[in-house]
Amino acid sequence: MGWCEADQNNSNRDREKEFFTLLSPMMRQERLCQAIRFIADHWAIPELCTFAASRDPETAALAIDALALCGDQSAIPKLEPLLRKPRPEIHRRTENALWSIWFRSGSPQAVCHLKCGSKHLEHENYLTAISQFSLAIEADPTFAEALNQRAIAYYLSGRFAPAIEDCLRVINLMPCHFGALSGMGHCHTQQGNLEAARCAYCRALAIYPYMDGVRHSLADVEALLNRQKPAA
Repeated sequence: MGWCEADQNNSNRDREKEFFTLLSPMMRQERLCQAIRFIADHWAIPELCTFAASRDPETAALAIDALALCGDQSAIPKLEPLLRKPRPEIHRRTENALWSIWFRSGSPQAVCHLKCGSKHLEHENYLTAISQFSLAIEADPTFAEALNQRAIAYYLSGRFAPAIEDCLRVINLMPCHFGALSGMGHCHTQQGNLEAARCAYCRALAIYPYMDGVRHSLADVEALLNRQKPAA
């Protein structure tokens, strides 16, 4: 290791220590508005992504939480590998951070329609939810989460074919969207397309292997496929 590299490593450790010391009290006390402003003033998203990959689990966890508050789509490629970390405090936080970023990654108008649609979805007003999600997609055709939420509404109202179409559009826009892949697996299962369901579930678990519900769904589908095999 050269002198310059050693100096850089020491500087990085000092920045990590400063980050943890300054931000952790605000996050622990749930002073989130203050934390958001403080993060914006002190650390850029690329540096937060570096902290999220820290060898120190507490620093990594705090940085992932900071990205959940302030991260944008540029953080997604750095967060996605952390879904495969075996530490639950890392991969669960990463899941939360990705959902948070996905939900705010549209234009302001599109995000407004998404929030409205989400409220209707929560109250099982599926037609109104679909209408709001469609308005969000019209406002921002690249808003992957609006498509994903509309797919959920279609699925819950028994419209599996359009749900699959929306899931495919989500995956085209956001290839690491494990939620859309899992949802597509559920739709194929309902349609009896078990091979397609297995493929979708496997792709979802390759991205995020710690989804117990999806793993159970995959096991159920594989059991059905095995029963369908002709006897030797």
